[in-house]
Amino acid sequence: MSATKPGQVIEKFIEYFNAGDLDGLVHDLYEDGAVLTAIPGAAAASGKAAIREAIQAFIALGGKMTLVQGAIFENGDIALTHNRWRIDVPGRDALGGSTAEVVRRQADGSWKYVIDNPWGSAWLDTPPQA
Repeated sequence: MSATKPGQVIEKFIEYFNAGDLDGLVHDLYEDGAVLTAIPGAAAASGKAAIREAIQAFIALGGKMTLVQGAIFENGDIALTHNRWRIDVPGRDALGGSTAEVVRRQADGSWKYVIDNPWGSAWLDTPPQA
């Protein structure tokens, strides 16, 4: 289930996330050398194995993710996307954020994350650790 447009990458992410399909999510939506900023202030996850591990912790919460589509800025084979997301977790406060993501068109026409920052501007308040 590849994304065929830049804005579909987050939509597919949510589909895979809510289905608990971690393998499909990572395989179909991330380039091999992609980077995920899983937690503001922590080191970014680089590469599919590290990204898989970071996302697994969120899937393990047992919540359901929803999306409010944001903005897409496409320039040839790259695009910058911004979205708002929310994870409703039973018995806990909801998690949520606003994203800033870079996606790239692949040779097969699909789009995948190059940089996935689900916390957007939160990094301005919590700079990355050296």
